[in-house]
Amino acid sequence: MDLNKLLLIIGRGFGSGMSPVAPGTVGSFVAAGIYYFLIWDSISSWSGIGLFLLFIVVSFYIGIFVCSQISGDDEDPKSFVWDEFVGMWISCVPLLFIDKEIYLLLLAFFIFRFFDIYKPLGIKSFDSKSGAFYVMTDDVIAGIYSACLISLIILNIH
Repeated sequence: MDLNKLLLIIGRGFGSGMSPVAPGTVGSFVAAGIYYFLIWDSISSWSGIGLFLLFIVVSFYIGIFVCSQISGDDEDPKSFVWDEFVGMWISCVPLLFIDKEIYLLLLAFFIFRFFDIYKPLGIKSFDSKSGAFYVMTDDVIAGIYSACLISLIILNIH
């Protein structure tokens, strides 16, 4: 497999970005599934949380590189959903501190999609700028806002 194909696979979220309907939502859903099946149960210590945070940071920089390599004339192609993956994983960080409850993962998904779609509270200013850094950053900020709101909800529930 050549490097360009690998970059397309990553950038398109393992195929989720090729969805003809709502590729960002499908990409976020796949990222939530990856979190649920591969990450959530495997983290049981502070060092595991630290490694997950490092994984997110590395994924952010991978996203900048991949986006800059595959975007061409369209700086933010609809099929590029790695930014949704990173944003969704950020929104899941508070879930690491509670029991594994699927309704909270679904809540994280819906809150992240709200912030990513509507881009309130300054997110739109990052989305309107050009370049791979900004393609990634608006979703990171949406993920941070989502994580903050989910943390408040969890504190009030538990």
